[in-house]
Amino acid sequence: MIQRIQTVYLLLVALIGGLLYVYPLVSLVPANANAEPVVYHVSALKVEMLINGTSDLMMRFWPVVVLNALVIAFALLIVFQYRNRRRQMNYTQLLLLLNLAQIVLLVVDVDRLLSIAGTNHQVSYSVFAVLPVIQLVLTRLATTAIKKDDELVRSADRLR
Repeated sequence: MIQRIQTVYLLLVALIGGLLYVYPLVSLVPANANAEPVVYHVSALKVEMLINGTSDLMMRFWPVVVLNALVIAFALLIVFQYRNRRRQMNYTQLLLLLNLAQIVLLVVDVDRLLSIAGTNHQVSYSVFAVLPVIQLVLTRLATTAIKKDDELVRSADRLR
């Protein structure tokens, strides 16, 4: 049913996916004061380059953008699969794999940007860098809640 706890978990996964587009997860800042004052902000949507307070779009990591959109859409799709719990469990496990792939792609893209920026930049993680991991945990909690619901329905069917 829609009013179950897994619905809350999955809606939070979709909400966090939207936040990943807005807030920067990682920043590359100059390692020393003598370096060029270029700061890079990485979000799931874009890489933004700040030079002397002026913001400029540097690039988009399209696989991360598309994968995050898939995570959001898939989380919302799973909410409405409440009539078929077996399918809902399979979809949440697939969503778990999508979340893992998203984290791996973000790490690879930050590493690639670090090689482009050069050795005079250091990685600075923001508070929002934890959001993909929170998505992963919430998806796992949703999977557990769906399994509990399925076991409850099966035990009620045995009593009839």
